[in-house]
Amino acid sequence: MRFNFLLILSSFFILSCGQNDSQENTQDPLWDLEQQVFEKGENIEIDEINKSIQKATTMRLSWAYSPITIAIRVAGQQMISPEVKVLAKSKSGNELITHAIVMIEKKNLQDDSVNDQYYRIELKLGGSIWQVMDIKKAWNCKANRGHSEINAELCN
Repeated sequence: MRFNFLLILSSFFILSCGQNDSQENTQDPLWDLEQQVFEKGENIEIDEINKSIQKATTMRLSWAYSPITIAIRVAGQQMISPEVKVLAKSKSGNELITHAIVMIEKKNLQDDSVNDQYYRIELKLGGSIWQVMDIKKAWNCKANRGHSEINAELCN
């Protein structure tokens, strides 16, 4: 069952990555936020995450073989959200996906000050192991709790 889920998830990733860039005007609005998260988001340390991927690969844990499942693991369950969106695209420019960007959006968090949370996770395939190259995390605040823009400034 777990293998079937990963196979379906990987197929979805491959299909979504194969979209033509000329269709950008119909892309998901989350991709419009990617640059904001990249520029204004907080840097997340990647060394321990990459060690974890390396270890999981040697143990043949299924989550370590897909950029999407790695990104979901990075974003974790620190804040519970009723609505989570995960999107991925290839930056490889060819059929073989070796460079990917994953965006994760957590909406309407069950938090008293943070409203929405965003992750931008960049991964590259080195040999047969995915490595995280960059992680940015940003958010916006609930009404009357601070900024409404997407950035890494603390909410009130």
